[in-house]
Amino acid sequence: METVEQRIQQVCADREHGSRWLVKEAITILRDLAQDQQRSEADRLRLLASSARELAQARPAMEALSSAVGRVIQVHEEGLAAMGQAAQQLLTDYESATERLAEHARPYLRGHLMTCSISGTVLEVLVALREQIEHVTVLEGRPRYEGRAMAQALHEKGLPVTIITDAQADIFLPQCQAVVVGADSILVNGDILNKAGTALLAWAAHGHGVPFYVLSETLKISPKRWYEHDPARINSNLALLEEKEAEEVFKDAPAGIKVRNFYFDHTLIAC
Repeated sequence: METVEQRIQQVCADREHGSRWLVKEAITILRDLAQDQQRSEADRLRLLASSARELAQARPAMEALSSAVGRVIQVHEEGLAAMGQAAQQLLTDYESATERLAEHARPYLRGHLMTCSISGTVLEVLVALREQIEHVTVLEGRPRYEGRAMAQALHEKGLPVTIITDAQADIFLPQCQAVVVGADSILVNGDILNKAGTALLAWAAHGHGVPFYVLSETLKISPKRWYEHDPARINSNLALLEEKEAEEVFKDAPAGIKVRNFYFDHTLIAC
């Protein structure tokens, strides 16, 4: 059986799942801790506090993590039972969120669609609307190719799928009725942080006149902002995009070649 520390580390280090899966796992960890009768009340309170801090700070680009943790911890003065109940209610609400999203999205998502990387929210909504979706083109999502998992999941649910490299998006966009993506955060002005490549896809869709839709739960709405045209703020902007190991992009790169590997990018609402 995995320890609490191992489960938290899995959330912090995960590179394969979208934020929906990570948020559900984080909430489940807090619920399990609050309800763990094998530990003393003092131990549970201590572990909940430290776990909440670690989870809230784990993924700067994923606002839903800190939002979910905050909703559980904010009732701490009411005791462990209240925190356990808050976590369980949050899980229940989160499970039903995609049903409501699907109903809102129904008039807009039909025919041939394009998406990028992997999003549990987008996957569940497309499956719910499968009767009106003819085909889905999925960008592979370098450098870890999460789009392959997305394509396989859609295929297993009976949706016709094509997977392409990220760089081929512009070739296939004229065939599409819409682009649909998830979001890791919705910033205070409505801009989004999502898998790197989303911004280029948005601009390409804009150029072709193809509608670009974002599916997101309200937990992902963030008080943070992107500081446009302010060179002094560039580091705070980039910190939100989670730069990872250069080796994922170019293993054993020759000396003198600098390699960058940001996992997320910023998409202007104007796109």
